[in-house]
Amino acid sequence: MGSPTNWRLVGGWHVRDMAVWHVTGPGMQQVAVKTGRGQAADVVGRESMVLACMQSAVRATAYSEDVQYGLAGDTAWLVRPWVKGLTTWDVFQAVRDGRPEASDYRRALAAAVDLCTAVGGLHQRGWVHGDLQPHHSVHMATSRTVQLLGCTWAWSATLPPAPAYVGGLVHLLAPELAAAAESPTRPVITSKSADIYALAATLWWSTTGKWPLNYRAAAVDPNTHTAAVLRRMIAARRLKISTTSIWPQLTELLRQVLAAEDATQRPTAFGLAQSLRRLM
Repeated sequence: MGSPTNWRLVGGWHVRDMAVWHVTGPGMQQVAVKTGRGQAADVVGRESMVLACMQSAVRATAYSEDVQYGLAGDTAWLVRPWVKGLTTWDVFQAVRDGRPEASDYRRALAAAVDLCTAVGGLHQRGWVHGDLQPHHSVHMATSRTVQLLGCTWAWSATLPPAPAYVGGLVHLLAPELAAAAESPTRPVITSKSADIYALAATLWWSTTGKWPLNYRAAAVDPNTHTAAVLRRMIAARRLKISTTSIWPQLTELLRQVLAAEDATQRPTAFGLAQSLRRLM
C-alpha cells in the first residue's frame, strides 16, 4: 500500500480476533481492510466466498472486482475500496436527536426507500442478506444508490447458508428465524421474509434509537441475557413490538410489518419501498 499510510480502526471489535481498518495514504485509493485470526478467519473467509459469488451478479453491495482477499497462516484478510457515504444510522441522526426539520424527514424517508430498493434488488437476484442492520448500508454521496455491507452470512442457490450462522443481530431477528437458530437443525436457513423483518426493524431502530422489541413491558433487561436466551423469547413471541410517538406515519407502518402474525403477511422489499413512497 505504500508508505506512509494511516490505519484507523473502524469496526470488528465486537468479534474476538477480528478487525476492520480504514486505510489511507498519499496517492493511494482509500480502502477497507478486514482481518480475522483463528475462528474469526472462518468469518472473513465466508465473506470472501460470498464476494466471489456476488461479484458478477449483485451490484448493490460493496463487493466489486477491485476486492482482494486471501489467507496467510491462520489469518484471513479482505481488502476492498472504501465506500464513501453515510450509513442509514447516520442519515436518521437528526430524527433521533429530536426536533428535526422538514428536510430531515424528507432525507430520511428517501434513504429508507433507497435501502428497501437495494434489498429488493438483492432479493430479485436470488440472494438473502441475513444480517441487515443500519450500519450495514451506506448511502452513496453522489447518487441515490445504497451499498450493502456485512454480507458475510448471505446465501443463494450458488452458495448454501453457512453452518455457523445463527441469525444476525438478535434484537432485529424475525420470530421464525429465532426459532430456527435455537433448533438443533443446521444450517440455519433464513429467508427473504426474515430480511424484511430485519429491514423494518433496522428502520425502526434508526428512527427511534431504541429496539423495536418492548423489553420493558416484558420486564426483561436485554443486557442481562445471552443472545440464545433472547432468541428463545423472540421465538416464543414473549416480546411484543413497541409503540412510539416518534414519527407515527413511519413507525406505525413499520410496526405493522414487525407485528405480522405470519411471515407471509410481510410485504416484499419493493412493496415496502412503495408504501414508504406514499408517505413522501
